[in-house]
Amino acid sequence: MPVTAITLDAADWQDFRDIYAALLTALGAPDWHGPNLDAVYDALVAGHYRVALPFVVTVRGAEKVSAAIQTYLARLVTVFDDARAQYGVDARLVIA
Repeated sequence: MPVTAITLDAADWQDFRDIYAALLTALGAPDWHGPNLDAVYDALVAGHYRVALPFVVTVRGAEKVSAAIQTYLARLVTVFDDARAQYGVDARLVIA
């Protein structure tokens, strides 16, 4: 099965809301999806995103954002990794 590749540009992200504005739109998240790590995990596991599995989200430009955003992105990578390890969700988030 082909892997859907999604690329996000983080260069102008100022806070976590910018991350979610880009990520949730790219994944086709439902309107009720909250902007938090738990909601991302739950949606990955439950299959609530419109983008079909498997997919890889690559975040570019992360070296241009604040340390706080970089730390948050690392936590988001862990959420994707946990969903994959615990439930076999074939989705990854990569910081390039």
